[in-house]
Amino acid sequence: MNSSLGLDQVKVYTIIKNNLPVGFSIVDREGLIVDFNAAAERITGYSSDEVMGKSHYQILHGTADNAGCPLLHLSLRHHENTVETESSIIRKNGGRAILSVTSFPLIDDAGTFLGGVELFRDVTAIKKLERERKNILQMFAHDMKNPVLTSGGLISRLLAGKAGELSPRQGEYLSIMQDNLQRVERLVMDFLDFSKYESKEYKPAFEYFDLKEKIRRVIDSVRVEADNKNIEISYIPPENGPVMIHADPMMLDRVMNNLLGNALKYTDADGKVRVELCRRKKNVVVHVADTGIGIPEKHLPHIFDAFFRGSRDSSGSGLGLAIARTIIEAHGGRIWVSSSPHTGTSFSFVLPTRDAID
Repeated sequence: MNSSLGLDQVKVYTIIKNNLPVGFSIVDREGLIVDFNAAAERITGYSSDEVMGKSHYQILHGTADNAGCPLLHLSLRHHENTVETESSIIRKNGGRAILSVTSFPLIDDAGTFLGGVELFRDVTAIKKLERERKNILQMFAHDMKNPVLTSGGLISRLLAGKAGELSPRQGEYLSIMQDNLQRVERLVMDFLDFSKYESKEYKPAFEYFDLKEKIRRVIDSVRVEADNKNIEISYIPPENGPVMIHADPMMLDRVMNNLLGNALKYTDADGKVRVELCRRKKNVVVHVADTGIGIPEKHLPHIFDAFFRGSRDSSGSGLGLAIARTIIEAHGGRIWVSSSPHTGTSFSFVLPTRDAID
């Protein structure tokens, strides 16, 4: 049968396969390689002739175990798809490569299982740069921490008169220095915390507690700040009984403090902040809404990105919301935002109430 391009199907398939910008491999039901394109040759170092009819597991993973490639194993044994999932292989030269892999089973119109397909690209260099960036920034933050804390302590002693009486001008200058150092300290601590959350070094310490009461205590802790701006904070929890949840109370305390802190920071005097806790059958939902200056629509897709600071924020680390998202997702939940300029912003997150996170 001729295609509309005037080429037979085999030629069209070959042209597409050899011009794919990603590695392409087909294996049969036993995991033996039956097709291998030019990009796959470049990525693995093996020629097509060297791998044809050979075990995918043996050639690229150095094992006879059919579960040696978890992604392909899902396609061949469980007939499941995987999309853009990281895996690693052993190149012909013995080096290890990190791949971003999409795999899927091959099933014909009659429902007969024929084998599996992998599309993959080499992300080794990208992952190396990411690790180096994280390591450099983390070391930089660690190296800054002690000098900043030490300098802050010495300034506090000077302001307390431990080294003699200060003139008003000296006290004013030292107070400015102290404020700036405290800001740097917050930035450093935010970055260190974010590094730990991002690397999964911090894992939730699950325990049962009353989320309804936890939120009430966080609100009480920021009332002085709200009163200073004459901002009204209202809290709408479920009426009957506690709202028990299995989560990490310290982590959720941080999320609530961040959301409430932002609401107060970006709401003008005489504005309002509303916190609502909703109890559902399988989860709880928390809304923190303000009547503040809002977030431009173009910034909304990036608001939870690390180090992102919109035009409404010129002082923070840009990590608070990234940390909040990491915490919520570590609990199996989801966080989102809705906003528009001059009408206010609403941050919401949902958490499962089940006993364990799968």
